[in-house]
Amino acid sequence: MSAFRRPVRWIRAHPRAADWLLVLLLEAIAISAAIWAEVEIGQRSLGGLGWFLVIAMNIPTVWRRTAPVVALWATVAITMPFWILDYPDDPAGPNLLVLIYSLAAHAGRPRSVRHFWGAFALMTGVLVAGAISSQDDLPWFAVPTNVIIFGTVWILGDNLRTRRQYLAELEEKAARTEQQQAAEAERAVAEERTRTARELHDVVAHSMSVMVVQAGAARRVIDQNPAQASEALAAIEETGRESLTEMRRVLGVLRGNEDLAELAPAPGLEDFDRLLQHCDEAGLPVELVVTGAVRRLAVGLEMNAYRVVQESLTNSLKHAGPASAVVHLNYLADALEVSVTDDGRGAAAQPSSQGGQGLVGMRERVEAYGGELNAGPRAGGGFAVGAIFRTGNDS
Repeated sequence: MSAFRRPVRWIRAHPRAADWLLVLLLEAIAISAAIWAEVEIGQRSLGGLGWFLVIAMNIPTVWRRTAPVVALWATVAITMPFWILDYPDDPAGPNLLVLIYSLAAHAGRPRSVRHFWGAFALMTGVLVAGAISSQDDLPWFAVPTNVIIFGTVWILGDNLRTRRQYLAELEEKAARTEQQQAAEAERAVAEERTRTARELHDVVAHSMSVMVVQAGAARRVIDQNPAQASEALAAIEETGRESLTEMRRVLGVLRGNEDLAELAPAPGLEDFDRLLQHCDEAGLPVELVVTGAVRRLAVGLEMNAYRVVQESLTNSLKHAGPASAVVHLNYLADALEVSVTDDGRGAAAQPSSQGGQGLVGMRERVEAYGGELNAGPRAGGGFAVGAIFRTGNDS
């Protein structure tokens, strides 16, 4: 099979060279037929003009792809004198079959139909007129037979053209679909980035408010109670560092100049109990497993970890069917590992990437903290989402 595909690939890569090889093959057939032709009584022998016509009638075939109509009529124009001068046999048969096939394959259907019947009528008229003038008997089945032969060749070429057109339409449709999906994915990323940036904006605004309050308290007690003022200043320093970290992330994910709407307070890891209760009430029992040294993390990090778990459990509710889930939080020295697994239908529970939801949104949240996200069906059944948030740059 590979031996057959190799020349096919070469022909597709070098169509003009392949057509020249076809011309050489047709020339060999025509010259052989002319050499072995028997000259009947009343027919003239091939002379210089005859050999010129034999050779010239195959040359237009080289343009059968780029100009099939011109190639067909040029061959007909060269072949007519050969028939009218009553040279022996007809070496143009194979070439005409190739050109009619090419006409149907490379020209539009209405155009190819017109030129096919026009050329066929002219050739038939010349043959019939020649038979009458020479008083030869033309078999009654000659014209119907030629109609069947040439018509079949035309149908084969037209089928090839139709199939190519259909495949081209499928490829164009696939390309449009791919472009639409890419545009939707980009829009989802942009929407999710804006949403994340707005939530982080609230975190930073809250931190700024706390710092203002603490600074005011420190100013009021700095003379009477320096120790209390020192504690307030230390809290301001810690809050300021955290706010700077979150502000850098806002600048990294924010796109555009949309007005930042007021949102509800950002959820954190302490809100898991309420989230798991909602899932249980909706029919998805969830177990929470916490390992490692539990500690307070950056507000923005906790918010995004909460959103990843929320999105994963939402998709399990939608797609996993009757199932249960496990949420695992693993506190490491410089990272927080989050995993959500269920024992549902596996690949069917894969999150959608449409509308700013699913994997697109979760990946944006995790990458904002220098982390990684992995999601896919589990080997033993169900679906798993794993994320790691880097905490080393929070202070």
